[in-house]
Amino acid sequence: MDFGSVIYKTDWEKADKYFKKLNGFSIRINENKDEELIKIYRDADVGKQEFSKFFYRLKPDIKDIDKIIKDYRYAYGSSKKLNRGILKIVRFLKNKGYLILGFTDINEVHYEANKEDGLYEGFEEVFASFKFGILKCDERAFQMLEKELKRYNLKPEECLFIEDWLPNIENAKKAGFKTIHYEDFPKVEKLKKEIEKILGLRNKT
Repeated sequence: MDFGSVIYKTDWEKADKYFKKLNGFSIRINENKDEELIKIYRDADVGKQEFSKFFYRLKPDIKDIDKIIKDYRYAYGSSKKLNRGILKIVRFLKNKGYLILGFTDINEVHYEANKEDGLYEGFEEVFASFKFGILKCDERAFQMLEKELKRYNLKPEECLFIEDWLPNIENAKKAGFKTIHYEDFPKVEKLKKEIEKILGLRNKT
Protein backbone atom coordinates (compact mmCIF):
# COMPACT_ATOMS: atom_id res chain seq x y z
CA MET A 1 0.00 0.00 0.00
CA ASP A 2 1.13 3.50 -0.85
CA PHE A 3 0.91 6.37 1.68
CA GLY A 4 0.87 9.81 0.05
CA SER A 5 -2.63 10.63 -1.31
CA VAL A 6 -3.80 7.22 -0.07
CA ILE A 7 -3.35 7.21 3.69
CA TYR A 8 -2.66 10.93 4.05
CA LYS A 9 -2.32 14.22 2.22
CA THR A 10 -0.01 16.98 3.41
CA ASP A 11 -1.26 20.56 3.51
CA TRP A 12 2.00 22.14 2.38
CA GLU A 13 0.64 25.67 2.64
CA LYS A 14 -0.12 25.09 6.33
CA ALA A 15 3.25 23.41 6.91
CA ASP A 16 5.09 26.25 5.18
CA LYS A 17 3.24 28.90 7.19
CA TYR A 18 4.18 27.26 10.48
CA PHE A 19 7.81 26.69 9.48
CA LYS A 20 8.25 30.19 8.08
CA LYS A 21 6.85 31.75 11.25
CA LEU A 22 9.54 29.99 13.29
CA ASN A 23 12.48 30.31 10.93
CA GLY A 24 11.83 33.20 8.55
CA PHE A 25 12.09 31.34 5.25
CA SER A 26 9.82 29.23 3.08
CA ILE A 27 10.13 25.50 2.42
CA ARG A 28 7.88 25.47 -0.65
CA ILE A 29 9.57 24.37 -3.86
CA ASN A 30 6.61 24.13 -6.25
CA GLU A 31 7.22 27.68 -7.48
CA ASN A 32 10.97 27.68 -6.99
CA LYS A 33 13.03 27.83 -10.18
CA ASP A 34 16.25 26.73 -8.48
CA GLU A 35 17.04 23.51 -10.36
CA GLU A 36 19.74 22.50 -7.89
CA LEU A 37 17.26 22.79 -5.00
CA ILE A 38 14.76 20.61 -6.83
CA LYS A 39 17.51 18.10 -7.62
CA ILE A 40 18.52 17.90 -3.94
CA TYR A 41 14.89 17.29 -2.95
CA ARG A 42 14.47 14.53 -5.54
CA ASP A 43 17.84 12.96 -4.75
CA ALA A 44 16.87 12.77 -1.07
CA ASP A 45 13.86 10.65 -2.07
CA VAL A 46 16.23 7.99 -3.40
CA GLY A 47 18.87 8.36 -0.70
CA LYS A 48 21.47 10.07 -2.89
CA GLN A 49 21.67 13.24 -0.79
CA GLU A 50 21.06 14.16 2.84
CA PHE A 51 17.87 16.16 3.21
CA SER A 52 19.75 18.70 5.35
CA LYS A 53 21.34 19.98 2.11
CA PHE A 54 17.87 21.10 1.04
CA PHE A 55 17.74 23.57 3.94
CA TYR A 56 21.30 24.80 3.41
CA ARG A 57 20.41 25.49 -0.22
CA LEU A 58 17.43 27.56 0.92
CA LYS A 59 19.39 29.37 3.63
CA PRO A 60 23.19 28.86 3.57
CA ASP A 61 23.80 30.64 6.91
CA ILE A 62 21.82 28.17 9.05
CA LYS A 63 23.38 27.96 12.51
CA ASP A 64 21.37 25.10 14.03
CA ILE A 65 20.40 22.49 11.45
CA ASP A 66 19.03 20.14 14.10
CA LYS A 67 16.46 22.77 15.15
CA ILE A 68 15.56 23.42 11.51
CA ILE A 69 14.92 19.73 10.86
CA LYS A 70 12.98 19.39 14.13
CA ASP A 71 10.75 22.34 13.18
CA TYR A 72 10.31 20.95 9.68
CA ARG A 73 9.34 17.50 10.94
CA TYR A 74 6.75 19.01 13.25
CA ALA A 75 5.37 21.25 10.48
CA TYR A 76 5.19 18.29 8.11
CA GLY A 77 3.67 15.92 10.66
CA SER A 78 1.07 18.34 12.01
CA SER A 79 -0.15 19.38 8.55
CA LYS A 80 -1.47 16.03 7.40
CA LYS A 81 -5.05 15.11 6.62
CA LEU A 82 -5.41 11.45 7.53
CA ASN A 83 -7.63 9.07 5.60
CA ARG A 84 -9.27 7.47 8.63
CA GLY A 85 -11.43 5.27 6.41
CA ILE A 86 -8.37 3.57 4.98
CA LEU A 87 -6.73 3.29 8.39
CA LYS A 88 -9.86 1.48 9.55
CA ILE A 89 -9.59 -0.90 6.59
CA VAL A 90 -5.92 -1.53 7.43
CA ARG A 91 -6.83 -2.45 11.01
CA PHE A 92 -9.65 -4.70 9.83
CA LEU A 93 -7.45 -6.59 7.37
CA LYS A 94 -4.66 -6.97 9.91
CA ASN A 95 -7.13 -8.40 12.44
CA LYS A 96 -8.26 -10.85 9.78
CA GLY A 97 -4.71 -12.12 9.47
CA TYR A 98 -3.63 -10.31 6.31
CA LEU A 99 -0.02 -9.15 6.14
CA ILE A 100 0.00 -5.36 5.66
CA LEU A 101 3.05 -3.87 3.92
CA GLY A 102 3.77 -0.32 2.80
CA PHE A 103 5.66 0.83 -0.31
CA THR A 104 6.29 4.56 -0.55
CA ASP A 105 8.40 7.16 -2.35
CA ILE A 106 9.81 9.17 0.53
CA ASN A 107 12.98 10.71 1.97
CA GLU A 108 14.42 9.71 5.33
CA VAL A 109 13.21 12.81 7.23
CA HIS A 110 9.61 12.31 6.11
CA TYR A 111 9.87 8.59 6.80
CA GLU A 112 11.05 9.11 10.37
CA ALA A 113 8.39 11.77 10.99
CA ASN A 114 5.67 9.40 9.78
CA LYS A 115 7.06 6.65 11.97
CA GLU A 116 7.09 8.90 15.04
CA ASP A 117 3.51 9.94 14.30
CA GLY A 118 2.41 6.30 14.33
CA LEU A 119 1.43 6.16 10.66
CA TYR A 120 3.25 2.87 10.19
CA GLU A 121 1.49 1.10 13.06
CA GLY A 122 -0.26 -1.98 11.77
CA PHE A 123 2.23 -2.37 8.92
CA GLU A 124 4.57 -5.33 9.11
CA GLU A 125 7.16 -3.37 7.14
CA VAL A 126 7.31 -0.18 5.10
CA PHE A 127 9.56 -0.28 2.03
CA ALA A 128 10.86 3.16 1.07
CA SER A 129 12.46 4.71 -2.00
CA PHE A 130 15.30 6.28 -0.03
CA LYS A 131 16.29 2.77 1.07
CA PHE A 132 15.80 1.19 -2.36
CA GLY A 133 17.64 4.00 -4.13
CA ILE A 134 14.88 4.16 -6.72
CA LEU A 135 11.33 5.47 -7.16
CA LYS A 136 8.25 3.37 -7.94
CA CYS A 137 7.96 4.98 -11.39
CA ASP A 138 10.97 2.84 -12.32
CA GLU A 139 10.03 -0.79 -13.06
CA ARG A 140 13.11 -1.97 -11.18
CA ALA A 141 11.55 -0.80 -7.92
CA PHE A 142 8.96 -3.55 -8.14
CA GLN A 143 11.61 -6.08 -9.05
CA MET A 144 13.40 -5.10 -5.84
CA LEU A 145 10.14 -5.33 -3.93
CA GLU A 146 9.60 -8.83 -5.27
CA LYS A 147 12.96 -9.88 -3.84
CA GLU A 148 12.06 -8.38 -0.45
CA LEU A 149 8.75 -10.24 -0.42
CA LYS A 150 10.60 -13.56 -0.55
CA ARG A 151 11.44 -13.00 3.12
CA TYR A 152 7.72 -13.31 3.76
CA ASN A 153 7.32 -16.25 1.37
CA LEU A 154 5.14 -14.10 -0.85
CA LYS A 155 4.89 -13.81 -4.62
CA PRO A 156 3.59 -10.69 -6.44
CA GLU A 157 0.43 -12.50 -7.61
CA GLU A 158 -0.41 -13.15 -3.95
CA CYS A 159 -0.30 -9.43 -3.13
CA LEU A 160 -2.70 -6.52 -3.61
CA PHE A 161 -1.08 -3.12 -4.24
CA ILE A 162 -3.12 0.07 -3.63
CA GLU A 163 -1.76 3.29 -5.14
CA ASP A 164 -3.02 6.67 -6.37
CA TRP A 165 -0.57 7.26 -9.25
CA LEU A 166 -1.30 5.35 -12.44
CA PRO A 167 2.31 4.88 -13.69
CA ASN A 168 3.12 3.09 -10.43
CA ILE A 169 0.03 0.92 -10.83
CA GLU A 170 1.15 -0.03 -14.35
CA ASN A 171 4.60 -1.01 -13.09
CA ALA A 172 3.05 -3.10 -10.32
CA LYS A 173 0.85 -4.89 -12.86
CA LYS A 174 3.85 -5.64 -15.06
CA ALA A 175 5.52 -7.22 -12.04
CA GLY A 176 2.50 -9.44 -11.46
CA PHE A 177 0.78 -7.68 -8.56
CA LYS A 178 -2.97 -7.37 -8.18
CA THR A 179 -3.72 -3.65 -8.06
CA ILE A 180 -6.31 -1.03 -7.16
CA HIS A 181 -5.93 2.47 -8.58
CA TYR A 182 -7.25 4.63 -5.73
CA GLU A 183 -8.32 8.14 -6.78
CA ASP A 184 -11.11 9.03 -4.31
CA PHE A 185 -9.23 10.37 -1.27
CA PRO A 186 -10.66 10.46 1.38
CA LYS A 187 -13.68 8.43 0.22
CA VAL A 188 -13.36 4.66 0.66
CA GLU A 189 -16.70 3.12 -0.36
CA LYS A 190 -15.56 2.22 -3.88
CA LEU A 191 -12.21 1.03 -2.56
CA LYS A 192 -13.89 -1.21 0.03
CA LYS A 193 -15.97 -2.88 -2.68
CA GLU A 194 -12.89 -3.47 -4.84
CA ILE A 195 -10.96 -4.95 -1.90
CA GLU A 196 -13.90 -7.16 -0.95
CA LYS A 197 -14.17 -8.42 -4.53
CA ILE A 198 -10.48 -9.20 -4.90
CA LEU A 199 -10.09 -10.78 -1.46
CA GLY A 200 -13.52 -12.44 -1.41
CA LEU A 201 -14.61 -10.70 1.80
CA ARG A 202 -18.27 -10.17 0.87
CA ASN A 203 -19.10 -6.74 2.31
CA LYS A 204 -17.16 -7.17 5.52
CA THR A 205 -14.64 -4.30 5.44
